[in-house]
Amino acid sequence: MLDAQNMTALQRARGQASVAFAGDDSRLLRLRQAGCLKAMLPRNHAPVPDVVLINTSGGLTGGDHLSVEASLDAGARAAIATQTAERVYRSRSGAARVDVTLTLGDGCTLDWLPQETILFDHSALDRRIDVTMGQGARLLMVEPIVFGRAAMGEALNHTALRDNWRIRRGGELIHAEALRIDGPFDAYRGIGCLGAARAVATILYVGDDAEARLEPVRAMGLSASAWDGRLVVRLVAESPRKMRGQLIDFLTKFRNAPVPRVWTM
Repeated sequence: MLDAQNMTALQRARGQASVAFAGDDSRLLRLRQAGCLKAMLPRNHAPVPDVVLINTSGGLTGGDHLSVEASLDAGARAAIATQTAERVYRSRSGAARVDVTLTLGDGCTLDWLPQETILFDHSALDRRIDVTMGQGARLLMVEPIVFGRAAMGEALNHTALRDNWRIRRGGELIHAEALRIDGPFDAYRGIGCLGAARAVATILYVGDDAEARLEPVRAMGLSASAWDGRLVVRLVAESPRKMRGQLIDFLTKFRNAPVPRVWTM
């Protein structure tokens, strides 16, 4: 059995991935990766490059740290997804950290489409997403969260989640998200909170046409709002499988393109 002194010497996962694209042909300018995080570019012949992030450590736990950077310039387009759902396991000490930095130049389009983040019992995650956008740029972000694996008979009794988004355009903060769940999970049940939900997702679209796309999104049967060049959709579901189906349907219709192949494998 590990004693308290040896606990601090446990190996922690570290991973960094950085990609950059430029031009109307979205040519690759930079691809850098280190540690357990890999960035792959499948040869799917899509008009928009797909970047697939792979965490080879198999999941996250307290003390792990992943860092992702993506930069688009001069009208480039790209989509970034994860190979599979990210699992956040029980933490013995501290929280796992995930830092995402996205930079979009004028007229660029980026789809940030990670698959689900699954929180296990007594997990701890501190995630921050910072986005800088130029004029005329378009950003589509999807972040699904699953509270435990109900299909495996697992219960989420306690978790610590801090999720912060900051979106800036032209140097001005235009959107902020802050989610905090900390302590016994039952405290977040009931009216006005999660109820019986086992999965939630936030979809954010930032673009000059955001308001014009509101009614088509509502026609999909989704609750959405749009203002000042932003469109926000919130999904809450008792079944993670049902929510995943809703996300795939939404992304296919909203993007007028299939989801990245890893979403359906």
